[in-house]
Amino acid sequence: MNRAYYGWLAGASLSAFGDTAVFFALGWAAAGLGPHVAGLVLTGYTLPRAVLLLAGGVLGDRWGPRRLLLTCYLLLAAVALFLAGAVHLIGTSVALLLLTASTIGTVDAFALPAAGSFPRIFASDEELPRVMALRTSTQQVVTLLGGPAGGLLVAAAGLVGALLVDAFTFLIAFACLAIIKLPRETAPEPAAGSVVKEALDGIRLAWTDPVLSALLLTVGLMAASVLPVTSLCVPLLARSNGWAASQAGLVVGATVAGGLTVTLLVARLGTFAQPARTAAVGCLVAATGVTGLSLASSAYLAALFAAVQGVGIGIFTSHLAPLFVASTPRSHLTRLQSLLALAQTLPLIASTSLLGLVATAGVQLAVLASAAGTALAGATLLAMPRATAAVA
Repeated sequence: MNRAYYGWLAGASLSAFGDTAVFFALGWAAAGLGPHVAGLVLTGYTLPRAVLLLAGGVLGDRWGPRRLLLTCYLLLAAVALFLAGAVHLIGTSVALLLLTASTIGTVDAFALPAAGSFPRIFASDEELPRVMALRTSTQQVVTLLGGPAGGLLVAAAGLVGALLVDAFTFLIAFACLAIIKLPRETAPEPAAGSVVKEALDGIRLAWTDPVLSALLLTVGLMAASVLPVTSLCVPLLARSNGWAASQAGLVVGATVAGGLTVTLLVARLGTFAQPARTAAVGCLVAATGVTGLSLASSAYLAALFAAVQGVGIGIFTSHLAPLFVASTPRSHLTRLQSLLALAQTLPLIASTSLLGLVATAGVQLAVLASAAGTALAGATLLAMPRATAAVA
């Protein structure tokens, strides 16, 4: 594995840690102003990111992912410093929280596709699954540590402190990326038309390629089904069963721990020979865990099933993600990464609202619906022979 990859990954993971702390601080500050403000701030981040992701993919292919990501790191550092000063001078307000969330969401729309294409720059086809699994593992560790660290940071220094730490992490990430030598950077593509035309070209490629279209469909089904389990279903299950908040946190942590175990093994040992089939099996394993979660009579039994769910998700992502990248032409790397992010974001927005309505009839029913959708994702992938025959 190329040593420069570790340098980039260290900087990227540090900036992600800063982001996690800021998101916690934003949510905490917004919740203090009312539940409607918390929802507004979350929408302020999600909406511009979803709208601009395709434009971010186009710009990444035009400029090259390194140049775009360096620009985003500098912009995010400058924005975080400016907003820290504004909060210090003006205080926390709805307008300032919304400005912070929407600005970060806008820049993230350009940074995320570029960052998603980086493993392909560092890795050969044989190394790609291990390289991507290592990145996923570090992201999961950041998720585990970022929330508690964000709470401590907010308690000690508030939103201003979180923003200052975030700015510092982006400057470190910029320095790491600026000094490393990329082994196989793709030359930027000359502009072949408008941003809209090039975005549509990426959509056309994904639509007509049988492997890419199958993988995007599966990702959309998985995102719609399994992602709301942690964010929506587990809190509802905890309240309906009388579990404490710490017990609900244990269930969420077990999910992350299950996925982390798998990705660490893949980073060390590599993937199975048939990645698409293995990813489909991962869907079925995750569906089994979610089904058990709906029937669990105690928080500790729920944590066990949540770990099974996490193992299934880890199998799915560690096998499907490198196959998707390997199947993408280098000329369209960031555009297809933006589509991959959209395939997770848009179905999640719709399914969260729908599952919330189902939960009014019964929380267990909503969890079982998530399990059914997760199993459907695996069955759908298995039913597409061109995809299951593909290798990373």
